[in-house]
Amino acid sequence: MSLTPKPRPHRGRTLFLAVLLTLSLATIALGVWLLVDQRQQIAAESRPDAAAAPTPAPDFELTSSDGQVIRLADLRGKVVLLNFWATWCPPCKAEMPDLNALQRKYGADRDFVVLGVNDEESAADVIAFAQREGIAFPLLLDPDGRVIEKLFDVRYLPTSMIIDREGNIRDTWRGQIAREAMLARLQKVW
Repeated sequence: MSLTPKPRPHRGRTLFLAVLLTLSLATIALGVWLLVDQRQQIAAESRPDAAAAPTPAPDFELTSSDGQVIRLADLRGKVVLLNFWATWCPPCKAEMPDLNALQRKYGADRDFVVLGVNDEESAADVIAFAQREGIAFPLLLDPDGRVIEKLFDVRYLPTSMIIDREGNIRDTWRGQIAREAMLARLQKVW
């Protein structure tokens, strides 16, 4: 008769593998849930405000950061995505790459232009931002807030509007939304 103990199964290792498998499955389930939730959010953001009827966009004339004078009425015949923003606004800065990508991809093909109207910042700040970020669309200076506050009554940054080829505001949203949601809204006007 031998006094040496028989090897026991590795209960610790089995328990560890069970916990690891459970955590892996929970992580996968969470990832799938987040993906579905994100797609639902994009779909919700893509729906224009049902109560918003097309209204004529107020005309304005502003100077861009590169010195060009731009008048909104001169853009009739184009679809305009008008974005009110500031360099101190994190969501504004975060959505700039999406706006830039839309301008680069669809500007010439769809007769479309993004206009960024800056909220009361210096030309130097806006120019530095545009150069650093490689912005491909006009950044207009609204040094006294006349356009942002008085003509468009914007109270939250960023705020964006889609203006159709006839000069009517067709859609408005406040806050940052995904590029896919912007594109879905634009496609309803193109």
